[in-house]
Amino acid sequence: MSLCINPVCPNSNHPHNDKNRFCQSCGSQLELLGRYRVKKLLSDTTGFATVYEAYEENTGKILKILKPNLSSDHKAVELFRQEAVVLGQLNHSGIPKVDSYFQHQTRNGGILHCIVMEKITGTNLEEWLQQQQNQPISQAQAITWLIQLAEILDLVHGKLYLHLDIKPSNILLRPDGKLVLIHFGTAKTYPNGTATPTLLSGYSAPEQMSGQATPQSDFFSLGRTFVFLLTGKHPLDMYDVHQNLLQWRNHTKQISPSLLNFIDWLIAPESKNRPTNTQGILQRLRDIKQQVNRDEIPYSEQQTQLKSHLPLQSPTKSFNKVPLIAFCAALIVSVGLLSLVAFMIGYPRFTLLPPPGQSPQRKGKIAYFPYETGKDSQGRVAKFNIAVLSIEYKWLSGSNFQITNNDRVISLDVLKLRLEQEGIQEIMENPEEIISVGTASCEGSLSLAQRKAFERSQQLQNLVKRIFQNSPSVKNYRLLNLGKFQGSSCQSNRDLTAYQRSVIIIGLKRQSKAVVIDEALRDRLESKPFGDFQLNDYSLGSVEKFKTIPSKL
Repeated sequence: MSLCINPVCPNSNHPHNDKNRFCQSCGSQLELLGRYRVKKLLSDTTGFATVYEAYEENTGKILKILKPNLSSDHKAVELFRQEAVVLGQLNHSGIPKVDSYFQHQTRNGGILHCIVMEKITGTNLEEWLQQQQNQPISQAQAITWLIQLAEILDLVHGKLYLHLDIKPSNILLRPDGKLVLIHFGTAKTYPNGTATPTLLSGYSAPEQMSGQATPQSDFFSLGRTFVFLLTGKHPLDMYDVHQNLLQWRNHTKQISPSLLNFIDWLIAPESKNRPTNTQGILQRLRDIKQQVNRDEIPYSEQQTQLKSHLPLQSPTKSFNKVPLIAFCAALIVSVGLLSLVAFMIGYPRFTLLPPPGQSPQRKGKIAYFPYETGKDSQGRVAKFNIAVLSIEYKWLSGSNFQITNNDRVISLDVLKLRLEQEGIQEIMENPEEIISVGTASCEGSLSLAQRKAFERSQQLQNLVKRIFQNSPSVKNYRLLNLGKFQGSSCQSNRDLTAYQRSVIIIGLKRQSKAVVIDEALRDRLESKPFGDFQLNDYSLGSVEKFKTIPSKL
């Protein structure tokens, strides 16, 4: 059967249309652009477009036609055409591919605005959950789908578009389990585009009501979508109007606190408290996935997995060596040091015992050391965290403004871009102050190296100020010049410690009002050093010379 799409055709599915190029009822052309034949009406219930199934030879397509009563509405036509423009610039298996956008003239002179796109077999998540009797999805499924959608958004935002209508009914589930984000009709460019004010549907971000939209608006909608999927309830059904809160957590079952906190991060009422970018979301999801997988593996299975990764003993090896290897492996397992072994192997200064310092958490390319307390001489407390831009990033020997990344020289501006992509604002966890650390390796005389270390701390502080200029928690900045690395066998082209030439910043949160920051910071670095970092390795690390320099905003 071939359908006629002329809205005033008296018999759009005339039985003889199949064998003819023109409608046998109204005379309108049946082969659109000479390529597509319309076979079936799929949806006529939305207020924006009519959706048909069409075919190009034997390949199924989706045909969307702007409703005729909107053809003279310039805003509606613009939105409709924009969907084709946006989709045409996005190439991802999770986004429908557009074949063409065109205008079709009917026999009676009417103009129809048409989009032909890839036909995707699947069910939208709203209908899919209804088919599951509204049973919530598991946290494993949620993490898998969140990663898929975040990767799609990473592409969309990377092309400087916002979707602005993410919700379960606009996400299709393919038979292979992959998700597809559809309906880009409300997509907007940013940062210069303006959004149409949106009525709150339970999925739209609050700022969209006033026509404001940012990437964080999409993150909010993504989070609300998973509130629905993890509870089986529409978000508005769980909204407490008296407390002005979404009470959704108590409707979930067997969901880890880390995933619950992640969803709350996405749906924070104020956009500034949501993730900065998709890369930060993806890194957090990878961390949650690792944690959940680790927590769900039974202890006996962990032991089995451990044994399967131990090297097999060669039958040609001496038998009396086996007990020693087995003993060492058992000792490592018994004291829980497997993760530290990998950490130590990266150190040039390797020892059989683990370093006394704090182990890093990998946040993308950043080695992050969480907040630890330090006390001044009066027992007053402050908390400090440390972010090291990975052992892959180091100050270029002899330079106070260039960084090497895997032996490639990059500028501080490039480093700033990479830090923002890594989500450094979220990683630092809302510090009150940020301390930029300057160090120098074996680079000339002591006075020259200490001056270079100071200049590096200044350059780093300028970079940090640009990154955190809109962070409400940050009230002050400081410099910390540690001077020259003093290892006896130090060489300019070889590091003796993991972080000898690394780019380092420290976050500060006061716990006591009058705490002496320098004393508390030094106590933190001495009592809980990060990695193999030691203050006494540096010329300005002693009690007498250790000093931060405040720099007010």
